[in-house]
Amino acid sequence: MKGVLFAYLATLAVLAVLDGVWLGYLARDFYAREIASIAADPVRWLPAAIFYFAYPMGLIILALRPLPTSIATAMGRAGLVGLVAYGTYDLTNMATLQAWSWQLALVDTAWGTVLSAAMGAAAFVVLRRML
Repeated sequence: MKGVLFAYLATLAVLAVLDGVWLGYLARDFYAREIASIAADPVRWLPAAIFYFAYPMGLIILALRPLPTSIATAMGRAGLVGLVAYGTYDLTNMATLQAWSWQLALVDTAWGTVLSAAMGAAAFVVLRRML
């Protein structure tokens, strides 16, 4: 149980740091251009917090149980969870929002896939050391 808690915290930290850098610096202008007309101002922090605290646990449960034998498998499984989760979000937005472009959907889905793979790697390392 302690291993899962530490894996969750490691995954949460990776999510916070990498997504913070991505959204706050690397892709800030891209997202501002793509969704300025539909963006909430100010940001609605409660839904964001629910996602940021729930997604790491869902990723651990779906991608790392049972624990893979290699970090590559952990990253592949976690990346697949990210592809499905972010792809569902982006394709649903494309279906329902005129302002959602293919470019936005592809970039955001790719980011979610890479981010989830990194989160899976962090959780795997912690779980392997603690179990």
